[in-house]
Amino acid sequence: MNARFLSLSLFGEESPKMLSPTNSVDANSNAFSLEFGNGEFTGAELKKIMANEKLAEIALSDPKRARSQTARSKERKMRYIAELEQKVQTLQTEATTLSAQLTLKHRDFGGLTSQNNELKFRLQAMEQQAQLRDGMNFVFYIYYFISSS
Repeated sequence: MNARFLSLSLFGEESPKMLSPTNSVDANSNAFSLEFGNGEFTGAELKKIMANEKLAEIALSDPKRARSQTARSKERKMRYIAELEQKVQTLQTEATTLSAQLTLKHRDFGGLTSQNNELKFRLQAMEQQAQLRDGMNFVFYIYYFISSS
């Protein structure tokens, strides 16, 4: 609802009229164009202005200021989007790097597990050899002890 419509309906000069859904933006744009007089705003700009109450107030009082404020806002939005795109790119690169590192760590882990199993097997074999050697030494000791007596 624009200021002109509000003032007319408050003082009873004109009965409120429902806008058809297809003509509502055009009708509001036309009302704003009439109020701004010189038509400095495009239809898209008017739509944005109508959507934001603060912008509508500024546009009514100072159209040039509203235009520059809109341009600055658009510029900030574009910078923000560019920053987000840069962050996405950085995070994608980081994810790729981390994925490659993870693959290497998995491969290293597999190799170390294999090496650990081999060392355990060799240790077990050495322990068995030591037991056999101790058993043989005991047998030789007893044999020697019996033979000497």
